[in-house]
Amino acid sequence: MSGRDEKDRFDTTGFVMRKQEVGEADAVMTVSRTGRRAPFDPAAERIVILGLPGSGRRRLAELVAERFGMQAAAPEDDAAPEVVTELCCRTGLVLAAPVSAVRDEALRACLRDGARVFYMMANPVRLANELGLSGEAGEKFCREALELETLCMGVLHFLLPDGRSPEQLVDNVCENLGVR
Repeated sequence: MSGRDEKDRFDTTGFVMRKQEVGEADAVMTVSRTGRRAPFDPAAERIVILGLPGSGRRRLAELVAERFGMQAAAPEDDAAPEVVTELCCRTGLVLAAPVSAVRDEALRACLRDGARVFYMMANPVRLANELGLSGEAGEKFCREALELETLCMGVLHFLLPDGRSPEQLVDNVCENLGVR
């Protein structure tokens, strides 16, 4: 056992409590906070990608829309919550929503209940530097990022990790939606 005593070995007895039979071994099912979801249907659903300025959410929305044959929309960072809410209600759409819009409770409810929401994790210090924000402006950006990230955690269905290429993130989106 490569230098370890038998007593140091972790006992896995009892981990598997019941065996589950499956109908289709290759089938994929998406499970979210609300339980099982129907298979993803691009024409009847919407995808929302939330991310901080500079995170690449617009580019990702374009790539995901292209992959699924959907439309992409990317309102400006200072768009009114009503504009984002109206877009969020459209089906067949990939919305690159400005993360600041999650300050609006009505929009958060719309996101939670009516879309498949992805949040792009990003290091706010790195983004501030890439956006040329330093000093007080950079600190303000980072403070707001932390506040908004907390609100995003309340509406997201899926997290997208930082440090991945746009193509890798598209693959992550597909995997999370149960689409190959």
